[in-house]
Amino acid sequence: MSDALHEKREINIYVPAGYTKDTATYDVWYAVDGEWDTRLFTNIFNYVVAMGFAPPSIIVRVPNRYVNGFNLRDRDLTPTRWKDVDSSGGADQFLDFFEKELMPYIRKHYWTNGESALIGSSLGGMFAIYTLLKRPTLFHFYITADPALFFDDNFVPCLAAKTINQIQYSNTVLNIGGRSGASYHYMVRDVMDSVLRKEAPASLHWHSALYDNETHGSSVFKSTYDGIKFAYLGYAARNAQVQPTGGIVVKDRPVRLFVPTDYADMHYTSDGKEPTTMDTKVDEFLIVSEPEKIKVRSFSPSGRYDHDLPVKLRTGDYLSPKKISSKKTVLKLLDSTFRPDGSGIMNGYVSIPKDGYYVLQLTPSEGTKIVFNDSLLLQADAAMGHARQTIILPLRKGNYQLRVEHPSKNASDPALNFGFFSSVDGQDDWWKNRMIRW
Repeated sequence: MSDALHEKREINIYVPAGYTKDTATYDVWYAVDGEWDTRLFTNIFNYVVAMGFAPPSIIVRVPNRYVNGFNLRDRDLTPTRWKDVDSSGGADQFLDFFEKELMPYIRKHYWTNGESALIGSSLGGMFAIYTLLKRPTLFHFYITADPALFFDDNFVPCLAAKTINQIQYSNTVLNIGGRSGASYHYMVRDVMDSVLRKEAPASLHWHSALYDNETHGSSVFKSTYDGIKFAYLGYAARNAQVQPTGGIVVKDRPVRLFVPTDYADMHYTSDGKEPTTMDTKVDEFLIVSEPEKIKVRSFSPSGRYDHDLPVKLRTGDYLSPKKISSKKTVLKLLDSTFRPDGSGIMNGYVSIPKDGYYVLQLTPSEGTKIVFNDSLLLQADAAMGHARQTIILPLRKGNYQLRVEHPSKNASDPALNFGFFSSVDGQDDWWKNRMIRW
């Protein structure tokens, strides 16, 4: 029984797979019009999670209440009493229900992390934007689909024009999607976008999208999909690494770095200063000659996934071949011993046919080591887990000692996938030029 609404309300709660088996905490998404759009929302959300764009989350569906077959959404989702809608004007009471009853209940009974989000379409979309203006700390993410902003002579856009630039947000995220063409004007999206462009504070990160050839109902699909992805922009790149992950760059022979920028907002500087979103955007590859001066940072609208991508290469000179103590010394060619589980040792000399860049790449498990010319080149780092490691080295022509140790591995450990590659100039697709493989 809700004290705020003076009625019983049905609530449907979805928890992600594996929820009962762990003690992780989750974001909570609240979806109004729970008997309509939320099955669609849950399916889209699960797909976005499966694609790696968003973390698993709890979804709370809030269905509308019906009295004698009459849907009370016009009451709950509208902020004012409007002459054209008899039952309108109950949004503040509905927000009291969320803030004082529903959300505390969810926090008490479920593994939540304190981050909440609201999604709505049509009147529900207008309700979400009204919430953003009236109770700005209640939710962190807002997704709206074709919001009915024309309600009561554009009440919500007018409210935004008067108040939004005075509100202190905390990296709050708003995504507005909907139809293009005449509907953009009819739904008063054009007015809302204009207000946001002129008045939105920097702490509100908003995005507006228009969709061709959609209806009021069908635009919900794209708005939801794009909205979730925008809310979690940066999540997919949270563990991204600059490749190669280490090595040496000869100053007059620049190398190409690969930066995984798929659905990420990454920027860099080449003067050692900390990057901002105003600096040059990374476009997958960077050509560098002084890696110590390169700074790369991934940004997210919410700020949750902002992080630096360390460039761990250094400027240096060519490495020289292994010195042989005696002319009678017989070089042991690279040989290996393997066990049925794939572990083993590779040891011996590798012959470098000409001066140039060469690349060692592997997916290490605990205990993995690479020794190159009697120097420890790589040792598995527990903090990096099984992330692929790539080291680029400038080598002079000659013979080099190489030892790769791969201990017995757990069943869950990945294959080593060790490779030794040659590069024409440090800027080519060197992974196509394999010299050694394990």
